[in-house]
Amino acid sequence: MPVPTPVRTAGRAALAAAAATALLPVLAAPAAADAAESHLVTAAEFGTDLRVTLTAHRVGDLEAKVELVAYRTEAGGWTQVDRATVGETWFWYPLTGTGAVCAFSVADPAGTPEVTVSLLLSPSLGCSDPVTVTVTG
Repeated sequence: MPVPTPVRTAGRAALAAAAATALLPVLAAPAAADAAESHLVTAAEFGTDLRVTLTAHRVGDLEAKVELVAYRTEAGGWTQVDRATVGETWFWYPLTGTGAVCAFSVADPAGTPEVTVSLLLSPSLGCSDPVTVTVTG
């Protein structure tokens, strides 16, 4: 078996270092992208003074948190008045596809809007039970 010469060993070490340096951004990119990934599930205006958005924020490989944000018109523009988490943890992929919203409605009992939403858990599980969030503000 031939004994590696210092030139071959140095060349291999340099090649290994270059390969590792080149792969670091590729290996780190999915984790960084997943951590900050968000998807607008739906948005709607109710009347002329209330806008509601539902946004999924990826919190793991398969999990997401859904956030409801409510806006009211003020001084000719939309101003955020409330923010709430909808339910607990959801599956990420069903929220990013078509048919993610099973039901979405707003009621206004006693002047306090309530947003009721049902989201797709998965194609095999179907839709979630309705979740109601009261909008304050």
